[in-house]
Amino acid sequence: MLKALKKISLSLALSSFLSIPVYAEISVPDIGTAGIMGLTVQKEEQIGNYFMRAARSQLPIIVDPVLDEYVSSVGNKLLMHAKGVQFPFEFFIVNNLNLNASAFLGGKVQINTGLFVYSDTEDEFASVLAHEISHVTQRHIARFIESEVKKSNTSIASIVGAIALSIINPAVGMAALSTSLGLAQQSRINFTRDNESEADRIGIDLLNRAGFNPEGTTDMFRKLLNMQGNINPVFALLIDHPLSEVRIAEAENRIAQLKKRQDSTNPDFFMAKARIDVRYKKNDFADLKEVLKNDLKANRYYKNYALALTCFELNEFKEAKTYLNNLGANMQNNLFVVDLLTDIDLKEHAYQSAINRLNGLYKRMPRNKAVVVNLANAYIQSGQNKSAIRIIRDYLKRDRSYPLSYTLLTEAYLKSGNRCEALQSQGEDYALKANYNRAIGSYNEALNVCRNNLTVEIIKARVSELIEQRAFDAELNKS
Repeated sequence: MLKALKKISLSLALSSFLSIPVYAEISVPDIGTAGIMGLTVQKEEQIGNYFMRAARSQLPIIVDPVLDEYVSSVGNKLLMHAKGVQFPFEFFIVNNLNLNASAFLGGKVQINTGLFVYSDTEDEFASVLAHEISHVTQRHIARFIESEVKKSNTSIASIVGAIALSIINPAVGMAALSTSLGLAQQSRINFTRDNESEADRIGIDLLNRAGFNPEGTTDMFRKLLNMQGNINPVFALLIDHPLSEVRIAEAENRIAQLKKRQDSTNPDFFMAKARIDVRYKKNDFADLKEVLKNDLKANRYYKNYALALTCFELNEFKEAKTYLNNLGANMQNNLFVVDLLTDIDLKEHAYQSAINRLNGLYKRMPRNKAVVVNLANAYIQSGQNKSAIRIIRDYLKRDRSYPLSYTLLTEAYLKSGNRCEALQSQGEDYALKANYNRAIGSYNEALNVCRNNLTVEIIKARVSELIEQRAFDAELNKS
């Protein structure tokens, strides 16, 4: 799907849906003063949304609906067995080959591409997500912030902003964090180590209850033990205490009390790993193809899907389909396979073939972003813009935080000649990435285009909300 998307003009903006506003309601919490205590769940979720806006604007986030659905499926499988889940989680992938993942307030979990690269099994991959989920459900970061506010005159806003900056820009953020907090104090070290021990314990139990092999935890711990120098220092200070043989032994003792499990054999993990290796690393595709063909030890799902992706990059579409067929007849409705078949169809202008295949899946999975985005893109490429608008608007009733939805919606409205709606959709796309000047500019331009009085009033209200949200973000960014 991503290879088929076309760039959209940035000179636009759009009118509200009237019955279905394209934006989420905003309630900005008052967290700016040093005297505020008690970081409520609502405030934590709102601060998490701030972090996501900042992350989208500054981190190399991979917007790949198939990978996004995969990490969400693993995360949600774990969350079904977790206790203390108080808000929806959001898992996102950053193009960074360091072996790392991190949790932030409000259930925002960042996953580096390096976690795919270094994980040999889905159990190892899931063990890291289980650990990060446990930090959130136990409210470790929220409790840390509250603890720091009690010990000093530092405001919640300053600490939150410094932590967020440390995740997004470690070099600058660590200086801000060190200025705000005396992180070397033994009481703080003990506090975070207790949290880490709790996350280890709960994460292992969560992994086991969700049906994964808990030994994935210790397998991953040993990899991390050999790579500690590559870990973002903010995580070592705030959450992770250094990995040691003692910590690994404690995890092994806990796992020994659990029922033995086999490693997960989910094909999606191996295809996700292949997708990262082929599409999100710098590759000479001709050389990569030969390496893959000669690799006799690779998992068959990994090898065939990686070869199919590589052949696609080389415009060898017939051969790409052969490798996809090698995955088996039962895999032809798999999202990884369907996504690549759609890319091939669109390259060959076989639009109706792609639409027919995706429509069958859409009837079963209308909430799946990979299906919706691929089908909407196929509709747009074939000139069926109204159909694209219909399914994207329906998707936005349930999920208003996926930027690619607004990108496609803007394109569909533009191509159908509806500049009023296109400008509003573009404004939301900008707002999700904290680009408030452009977002407000798009909405203001929409005021000059839209003629419906109710639409005009909705746009004015949205501009006021964006101005308020910009001020809220700026307060946190001061640190």
